[in-house]
Amino acid sequence: MVLPTYSIIFAVAYICVMISYFFSETSGNFKRRAINKITLASMFWFYALIEMIRLGGFSTLYFMLFIGITFSYWGDIWLLWDFTKGGIVFAVGNVIIAGFIVAYMTQLGVPFLSYWWALILIGLFVGLFIILYKKGFYKHLKPPFVYAFVPYILSVSAHGCLSLVLIFVTSSLVKGNPQFATQLAFLFFGSMLFMISDYFIAWHNFRDKYNKAILRLNSGTYFTGLLLIVLSFTLFLK
Repeated sequence: MVLPTYSIIFAVAYICVMISYFFSETSGNFKRRAINKITLASMFWFYALIEMIRLGGFSTLYFMLFIGITFSYWGDIWLLWDFTKGGIVFAVGNVIIAGFIVAYMTQLGVPFLSYWWALILIGLFVGLFIILYKKGFYKHLKPPFVYAFVPYILSVSAHGCLSLVLIFVTSSLVKGNPQFATQLAFLFFGSMLFMISDYFIAWHNFRDKYNKAILRLNSGTYFTGLLLIVLSFTLFLK
């Protein structure tokens, strides 16, 4: 088994708390929602912290990923009270995570010429968002806020698309190494779900504020994504 038993126990407990959040976030009870969300965010952050301490990750490249996760944690907290400030904190974390993926590929000896096409993917995702905005899909997204939100979408699309590229350019390196393959898969799916969650939150906030299904899809993809990313810490640092 690639993951240790304690990681599996943590994942099961985390999923239970996440499922409870699907109901508390739509309950109309802010205190209940805040406690549930802070608990969930604290779980993924403390798991990453414990693994960093246990496996000596502070002197490695993975400290950069931990800092990105820390910004995600504080972004979660800020979002409870202020969407704009929370978004700024998240954007900083997104840039750091994207930087980590680039640094990680460099460490693996992957040249930029092998993954430059990530820029095209990022442009396609951001372009799609802009087209939907121009077509009126995000009917509640108005200037000047749109000029701040598009760079945010760019930041989260950057690490999502770079993680996709990471899977392709390292495919030959994971053969015969199930731990390495699992590590990359967790980072890839986690980062992609993180990115997708922000497209759901844009849908919810700027098109259909009262759609509970979209809100739960946002939370489900985001918190599942963070779970996969922090589980990858255990595999990164072994």
